[in-house]
Amino acid sequence: MKSLRNRVLAITVFALAAVCASAIPASAQAYQGSFTLTHAVRWQNATLPAGDYTFEIKSLSLPATMTVKGSNGSQFVTAIVVDEKASEQSMLIVENRGSSSSISELRLAGIGRSLRYAVPKAPKDVELAQVTREQILVAMNVK
Repeated sequence: MKSLRNRVLAITVFALAAVCASAIPASAQAYQGSFTLTHAVRWQNATLPAGDYTFEIKSLSLPATMTVKGSNGSQFVTAIVVDEKASEQSMLIVENRGSSSSISELRLAGIGRSLRYAVPKAPKDVELAQVTREQILVAMNVK
């Protein structure tokens, strides 16, 4: 009876170890890039002044959190949606509403993903026709 119990225990331990080992990614991949803002923008809860920035995303699984570094220090920004989107170039999509600008999307061309972010609602005095979008190119490298 002990022999059967030991055998079942050994098989269970082996199966559990195999499941845990397969859950570990074969290679941890970080996504890094840089961009330049010509004017101040809001990105989730952070306001970034004009300047040069670098970023790093350690994982694209939700919540996809990135670290954005600039001359004023570091900010953490979390995407609300990560989806597949083909794009020829990596870029930030900025929505301009009246006098405010907010980043709504980061497109990562090399990996075919898009990270979307919450943007504040347009003020009541800003009509839909006054909302414009601009694209800011992003230089990417995969670590």
